[in-house]
Amino acid sequence: MAARFPIVFISPLVLAGCTAVSPLKDAPPTAGKPWKSVETSALAANLRKKTPCEAPVLPSSSSGFTLPELIDLAQRRNRTTRVAWETARTAAAASGLSAAEFYPMLAVLASYGGGLWNLDIRTNNNLAGIENRTGLLGALLAGAAPTGISLEQKTGGVYQSINAGAALRWMLFDFGTRQARHEAAKKSLLAANLAFNASHQSVAFRVTESYYAVQSARCQVGAASVSAASATEVLAAAEAKFSEGLLAEPPLLQARQAMAEAEYGLQTARAAERLACIDLAEAVGIPPGGEIKLAPVDFSTLGKRLQEPLDTFIKASLRHRPDLLAKVAVVQAREAELRAVRADRLPKIALTGVADYSRFDTSVQNAGPLDAFGLGLGNLGGFLTVQWPVFTGFANENKSRASSASQSAAEEELALSRDRTVAEVWRAYTRAKNALARREAAAALLRASESTYKSLFASFEQGITPIQDVLVARAAAAHARALAAESDHAIAASLAALSFSAGTTP
Repeated sequence: MAARFPIVFISPLVLAGCTAVSPLKDAPPTAGKPWKSVETSALAANLRKKTPCEAPVLPSSSSGFTLPELIDLAQRRNRTTRVAWETARTAAAASGLSAAEFYPMLAVLASYGGGLWNLDIRTNNNLAGIENRTGLLGALLAGAAPTGISLEQKTGGVYQSINAGAALRWMLFDFGTRQARHEAAKKSLLAANLAFNASHQSVAFRVTESYYAVQSARCQVGAASVSAASATEVLAAAEAKFSEGLLAEPPLLQARQAMAEAEYGLQTARAAERLACIDLAEAVGIPPGGEIKLAPVDFSTLGKRLQEPLDTFIKASLRHRPDLLAKVAVVQAREAELRAVRADRLPKIALTGVADYSRFDTSVQNAGPLDAFGLGLGNLGGFLTVQWPVFTGFANENKSRASSASQSAAEEELALSRDRTVAEVWRAYTRAKNALARREAAAALLRASESTYKSLFASFEQGITPIQDVLVARAAAAHARALAAESDHAIAASLAALSFSAGTTP
């Protein structure tokens, strides 16, 4: 065990010394190759340990999840809210820390130890000149002063020391420095709590966006399926006419091409739906890997909120946006910090008390009968102290400048956020209004294109209309159907953005 003691303490010193001499050996050796290290495997193992992969656990619902149910699930499972919650708890602890300055501070100290001491005195002085001095000293020492004197004394011993005591300090008056710091901490806590609410709002917005994206993607899959079905219908009719000798081969090939395009569109829509489901699972806070059953949504009822005027949404955003209100709290915190810095330059009055006892015992070599010596000292006192930092090397002035600049920056950031919030409301409201108009136009286009396709297909079956016209009409109807689904999603997405920018529930 004794042999291992030096190694345990010397090895870190040797390693630190090597690093200090050549620190660049730990950096990537060249800019042309990626850096490799044996530590990456240990980091990966630690990552797996701290964040184990969970098996996909999908929630179940007999009728399918509604949007409010998914938002509630996300607020409980999404880690974004947990991070914001821990941040708010940290700010709460900081507020308690600032309040501790109002209490008296009591410290207890005790120590015990010992050691060796030694004393070596040597002197050699010539005092013969004293007898030649005039005055009283020369008369007294005339003929009696030694011509030389020498002293050599060596001694030492072993000592032990015991110290125990307590100290009390209570700040009585500081011109509001502690109060300003505590107020700044409370405002920072308020900002953190509002940021926590903002994280919930952000999670709800992401879930809403992803929810309607999945619903829209499924509508797109439905539209692509209808398009593929119509392409199959046209191809079957074309093959029947070709087998009867009523249709040439080029039109038949065009019908097959239209069928292939419709199938490609269907597969693309299905891939978009799967990606949207992954985004929804991430927003909710569940592992991706399965389909989430959703309740059907009626897109036609989403536009009712747009009956309210734009000014209503702007006023709501300035009242309810938690991130905007958090910036107001940050400005107030910076103002309190500036007051604390300015008050810190003024005198402080504190009450200080001390109570301690010290004991010193030692042995003395070559001391004859006085071979041991001990001393005990007790101290009990109280003081009223005044501290005034008259000159601090311009530190206080620079602290004041920094706090003032930080306050100004917070005010400018607040004004910038307010302007951005109003602009976000404007953009979301305008897009929602435009999406409503587009949905009406898309619905009219869909009705017209479907009527055209049905009429031309019936005419083609009667041998009146060429297949090229039917294929063009079918493609137009498929495009109109996709536009209708896209306009529904545009309304839902713009309304979700409008609710988020206004700080209200989606």
